[in-house]
Amino acid sequence: MEKRGINPIVRLLAWRIRKLDEKDVEMVLAAVASIEDEVFTLTDVIKRLPDEIKVDRNRRRRVGNLLQSLAAIGYLSKPSERKWVKNAPTLSHYLSQYLLDLSSIEKIPPRPPGPGKIIGRRQKLQKTSSR
Repeated sequence: MEKRGINPIVRLLAWRIRKLDEKDVEMVLAAVASIEDEVFTLTDVIKRLPDEIKVDRNRRRRVGNLLQSLAAIGYLSKPSERKWVKNAPTLSHYLSQYLLDLSSIEKIPPRPPGPGKIIGRRQKLQKTSSR
C-alpha cells in the first residue's frame, strides 16, 4: 500500500497547535465537515473524535485552539462564546477561492524599485544634513 504524504495545509495547522499531530488535525477537520447543523459546539466536535482524544484533557483543549485558528482564517465564525458556525461546507471549499486569488497574485511580476525613489531619499538626506 502506498503511503500518502501529509497535506501541507494540515501540516501548517498542526504546527500551530501543540499536542495535536497531523493525524489529529485531519480527524478534527473531518469531524467539523461532518457536522450538518448550522451551529455547533466544541462538545459536538469532540463527540465525533476517537476516544484517545476524548479522554486526554490537553488534547481536547487543543481541539478548541484548532477551532480558534480555523476561525482566524475565516473558515469558522463564533456567533457566541461557545458556539461555532461553518462559513463553508468544508475547509477545502473555503480555501478554493483563496487559492485562485493566490494564483492570480503569483502571476503578477514584481516591479523593481524605481531609481527615482532612491535618489529622492538621498536628496532629502542631503538637504537635512546641510542645514
